[in-house]
Amino acid sequence: MNTDGHPVSVQFAEQGANTWRSAVHAQLAATPNHADLYAITGEIVDTLRSLESLARLTGRQVAGYGDDHVLRDDEPGHDPAERLVEVGHQAEQLANVVATAERIANLLWSEISHIAIEGGDESW
Repeated sequence: MNTDGHPVSVQFAEQGANTWRSAVHAQLAATPNHADLYAITGEIVDTLRSLESLARLTGRQVAGYGDDHVLRDDEPGHDPAERLVEVGHQAEQLANVVATAERIANLLWSEISHIAIEGGDESW
C-alpha cells in the first residue's frame, strides 16, 4: 500500500492511464515526426501486451474470490458464483480483444519501420 491507502498496482494503473492521456495531448500539439510516431507505436504495442496480461491475471484472480471468502451479490436473487463465471468470460474476451489490438498495432509498427523520409528530414 502507498501513503494514500491504494495498492501499488492501482497507483501504477492510474499513472499509466494519466500518462497515456498526457501523451495524446502532447502529440496533438506536436509537429508529426516519423521517428516519434515509430517510437510511440512501439510503446502502444508494449502497453497492449501488458494490458492483455493484466486482463488475464484479473480474470484468474477474480475466479478465485470464492476460494477464501464467503461471497454475496448486491443484487437480490443473483448467485455470486454465476457472476464470477460471467466475469471470467468477460475478462477472457477483454484479453482476446486486446491481444488482437496488439497484433494490429504490431503490424502498424512494422509497416511504419519501412517508411523513410526523402532527404533526411524526419518531419512530415
